[in-house]
Amino acid sequence: CSNIARTLLVDPPKHVKETYETLLGVYQSCLKAMTPGYPLKAVYGAAVKYLRSEDKEDLIASLPKTMGFSVGLDFRDPLLVLNAKSTVVFREGMVFNLALSFAGIKLSESARSLVNSKSAVKELSKYGLVIADMVSITSNGAEVMTKYGKALTDISYTINDEDEDDGGDEDGKLARKIAQEEEANPTGGRRSGRLAANSSSAADAEGAAERERRQIQLMARRNEERLRELARNSGKKNRDEKTAKAEELDSYKRTKDLPDNVLPNQVKVDMANQCVILPICGNPVPFHISTIKNVVLPDPDAAAYLRINFYTAGMAVGKDAPENIAKLVQKYAPYATFIREMTFRSLDSHSLTTAFRQISELRKRARMKELRDQEEANLVKQDKLVRTKNERVPRLSDLTMRPVFAGRKTQGNLEAHSNGLRFISTRGEIVDVMYPNIKHAIFQPCENEIMVLIHFHLKNPIMVGKKKQQDIQFFTEVIDASQAVDAGKRSMYDPDEMDDEQRERQLRKRLNEAFKDFCRKVEQVAKKNGYSLEFDIPYRDLGFSGNPHKEMVFIQPTLNCLCNLTETPFFVVDLSNVDHVHFERVTFMSKAFDMVLINKDFTKQPWRVDMIPNEDKDAIQEWLTDMEISYTEGPMNLNWKQIMSTVDGDDRFYMDTEEDEVTPKEAGWEFLRMFGKDGDGDSAGSGDDDSGYSENSGDEESEEEEEEEEEAFDSEEESESDYDADEDLEEQGMDWDEMEREAAADDRRRKRDGADVEESRPKRRNRRR
Repeated sequence: CSNIARTLLVDPPKHVKETYETLLGVYQSCLKAMTPGYPLKAVYGAAVKYLRSEDKEDLIASLPKTMGFSVGLDFRDPLLVLNAKSTVVFREGMVFNLALSFAGIKLSESARSLVNSKSAVKELSKYGLVIADMVSITSNGAEVMTKYGKALTDISYTINDEDEDDGGDEDGKLARKIAQEEEANPTGGRRSGRLAANSSSAADAEGAAERERRQIQLMARRNEERLRELARNSGKKNRDEKTAKAEELDSYKRTKDLPDNVLPNQVKVDMANQCVILPICGNPVPFHISTIKNVVLPDPDAAAYLRINFYTAGMAVGKDAPENIAKLVQKYAPYATFIREMTFRSLDSHSLTTAFRQISELRKRARMKELRDQEEANLVKQDKLVRTKNERVPRLSDLTMRPVFAGRKTQGNLEAHSNGLRFISTRGEIVDVMYPNIKHAIFQPCENEIMVLIHFHLKNPIMVGKKKQQDIQFFTEVIDASQAVDAGKRSMYDPDEMDDEQRERQLRKRLNEAFKDFCRKVEQVAKKNGYSLEFDIPYRDLGFSGNPHKEMVFIQPTLNCLCNLTETPFFVVDLSNVDHVHFERVTFMSKAFDMVLINKDFTKQPWRVDMIPNEDKDAIQEWLTDMEISYTEGPMNLNWKQIMSTVDGDDRFYMDTEEDEVTPKEAGWEFLRMFGKDGDGDSAGSGDDDSGYSENSGDEESEEEEEEEEEAFDSEEESESDYDADEDLEEQGMDWDEMEREAAADDRRRKRDGADVEESRPKRRNRRR
């Protein structure tokens, strides 16, 4: 007998999806704990440990007291139960039913509000999740016997995916009514182009209003999530933060360690100890090479001169200064005396020229070493590749890798092994990509592209040659990027050209199948060895043109990224790191706009995509709303460097009140809205008022406007009646001073008469009503 359980999710909110992903993580942790020699209670401990590591301690109370049982002669053995107290040890050959669940989890009102009004989820206040499988204990660990899909994509279904508008949007209802009538009674006749344009514009307006409402709710919810996330991160940061101290420079521990061949008045360069020994009053004094800012050798005249400048306090250190020197200068600035400059003169230009060349070379070496140390400082040590033996290894041949080694085209083979992939070039160069280090794997087929490729976006950078890289790509070109065009004209029915096109189509199809089959085999190998790896395919239908670097490229979204992989440098933005999106230069006059993707890490500058055509704006905003990413738009470009520095220093950025907790303010990125948070609500309200339009009300308004125009015309006549033609004739003989005084008096008289007219208007209107 066996037992298997799955929870099917229908119209699940995002909160339920995240909880299910957490349950899958608990499931994998429990499987790893079911190893021969471990006690049965280790399963319960592994589940609790995983929830605490993921900051999900509130779900521990929802765990069952028993997480499964042994299956043997009886369906349920009461003595071999997976709970928190059992000390029985797992043995090879045992069979267990692993049953994990969360029970009685509260579903918040905000989560239910995002679900379609027709969905039954609206009525739920609590929910539960369960996963159960038969597991066999082997020498290699636990092996799942009931191999049925349990990923979120396997058990999640969306039925009511279109959220209808419950408000009083008459234009939207009219558009839906017209569409339904046309589907029910197709007349086959032509419809007026003006009516078609009106109905389509009404549908577009309805979609834009619905997106705006969802964006306001989304931004409020994301502000709350970011507040909780920042609170957790600040706690971890305070525990793990270590202040980096300045390292003291110590080239020679004692004077006996100085070189023996130093003359009293000689500039000596010690390349081994990275020091420059300078004569001061006949005594050799060592200076570390990192303290020297620059060295200058002017053109020799009667004598040669050598000027050496040092890093000192009281002036800008500069970006090129070593990090340790900047800290030392800051440390000793309050009380130490610094040497700013030293100049040496010699009648023998050869000695100073030699010293100049040696100091410049030593500075260059020290700078390169510092850059290399900075590159390797935050590198995470990768595991060694475990090569697959006694099995056929999945392999792709004749691939080209980007980025390349040392500026040369790198070609070779790609193999999938137990814990990672290995690329071996034709020159013997090796690059290993470990499965745990792959954050996103993308397979892009050659549809309207010149290449088919596999791209890996890594969690931690690796060294390729002498540079640190976070994106590794392997591709094969279907056609050459540039082809020579014959001068002679060729017919479209030319058999040679038709054969070339046919061969190209067959090559595209064959390469797509080969790469797709390799990706499927890599997923199987990774899953077999306990790693989670899944390849994404870009959605070409949602793609758009833009300029992320220095040229226009075609950018496509995937399930987790926004990327362009065809051109270099690669453009890959992880959507989980995007906090907010802002559209710049959104005006009626411009044909293109810019998109700024703001990083959750405010110390980093945002990603930019410039010159996106206006036709793609609605599709991009619809996609961002579906991905639950908030956005705003504005008419001008902003100074993001200043904005990010201001936001990074604001502890209450995501809160809606000032420090006094009383004065209201715009929370998060709401200050970027073009019309403010309530501007759309006002426009929607005015739209509701307009929906109650009637002919009588329109006639009354037109009559009132006509009467107001008549009153304004009468008032102008009254104000102009004070002047006559004689005064105009007399005015011709006035000088400038008199004309200015007369004009000022006229202005005062006009203002007084205008105020009298405005005071009389409400009275007349009230009498008419």
